Amino acid sequence: MEISSKKKLEKFLENLKETQGENWKQTIEQHKEEFESIKMKIRQKQNELTNLVKKKNALTIGNEEFEERTKIIQQELYELESRILNLRLKANE
Repeated sequence: MEISSKKKLEKFLENLKETQGENWKQTIEQHKEEFESIKMKIRQKQNELTNLVKKKNALTIGNEEFEERTKIIQQELYELESRILNLRLKANE
C-alpha cells in the first residue's frame, strides 16, 4: 500500500467523522454481523503485525521476510478498512 493512499484514506475517514453519526449507528445495526466480523479481522491483522515486530526484534525472522509479510498484512488491513469505509458511505446516502 502506498503511503499517499493511506494518508488519503485517513483524511477521507477524518472528514467522514464529521458527518451524520445517527445514520452511521443505524448502518452498524443493520450490518452488525458484517461490521463485527470486519472489526475482528482487523484486530487479528493488527496482532499479526505486532507478532511480526516481536519476531523481527528477537531476530527469528529476517528483514526480507519481515518486509514481505508486513506488506501483505498492511494490504489486507487496507482492504478491511475500505470495507468499513464503504459501510460508512452507505450511511451517508
